[in-house]
Amino acid sequence: MRTLVNFYPIDVLPREDYMKICADAAGGDIVVVRKGDFFGNVRSVLGQRVHAHGRGFPFPEMAGLFARRSVYTPHFNTVGSSGLARFVRRFLFNRFTYVIAQTAYAKRRYMQDGVDARRIRVLPIPVDYGYFSKPVDGEKFRRKYGLGDKPFALCVGIRAMKNPLVILEACRKAGVTLVATGFKNADELKTSKALETGKNLEWLLPPKEFAEQEGDGLVLTGHIGWPELRAAYGAASVYVNSSDDGPECFCLSAYEAAAAGVPLCLPDFGVFEAFEGAALFHKNTDADALAKNISAYLEDRETAIKHASAAKLIAKQFDYPVVKKTFQNFYKEAGFIE
Repeated sequence: MRTLVNFYPIDVLPREDYMKICADAAGGDIVVVRKGDFFGNVRSVLGQRVHAHGRGFPFPEMAGLFARRSVYTPHFNTVGSSGLARFVRRFLFNRFTYVIAQTAYAKRRYMQDGVDARRIRVLPIPVDYGYFSKPVDGEKFRRKYGLGDKPFALCVGIRAMKNPLVILEACRKAGVTLVATGFKNADELKTSKALETGKNLEWLLPPKEFAEQEGDGLVLTGHIGWPELRAAYGAASVYVNSSDDGPECFCLSAYEAAAAGVPLCLPDFGVFEAFEGAALFHKNTDADALAKNISAYLEDRETAIKHASAAKLIAKQFDYPVVKKTFQNFYKEAGFIE
């Protein structure tokens, strides 16, 4: 099977690589779309078994027209925002043998947008549960960023679709420091290996007005490595997310935080419905509701511990070996492997 992607490698742990898991489960190679080479891309998929990933026109979105058997993972919760985009993508999605949603919520959204329900399967992103569930003393992380022993909220990723300004406002109302990881300026982005993809990645940067508030109850760590991220989870009092609906198709960091035993404050749309009964939910633009939930966990440690324990068990269901087996079973159903 050929795994067709917009860019590779991606900046994730090996056991959270949601592109390579396809090649691991079904065999075959990973092929990067050749920008501006329409016929070269056609030749790369013509008559092949193909699993295409991500948005991009004409490729990978047109791969289903040329492959022998094809699977498509859009990595988005909707088919399109405009009528024209939905019309074109609905036609292209329905040319694939199968379309992959990463949550049951995304499946429902695809069906509403006119994708044939018979083609849709749900395959989640794998989580390195073993790595993030390993107990880590967060004291070194606290010392590095001058956090002392006071509670703090952690958010992972600060680009605009994560609504970091909403999160910061909520933390101030709750009286806690916000520690935010992710690229904080263009200079840091330029020196990152993330630019090996050759793409314009400035969309990863936070809103200017957010970054300018560093130091006022806001700690910006910049882009940190996996050991430090695991230490951040180990030190955090609560994990917060307030993402927009469309582009948040799974939210790997929520599962990492759950594996680490951190109480979760999450937006109330369907991507996060797996954590029902194991997290506190808020409307993603409602800073008052998020502040109330942060305070609730800090004031009621019994509920925080109860929810964190339940969320940890949920995260374990998405451990890499479990998800890889799910992929293998799907590829057998799809006729990609025997």
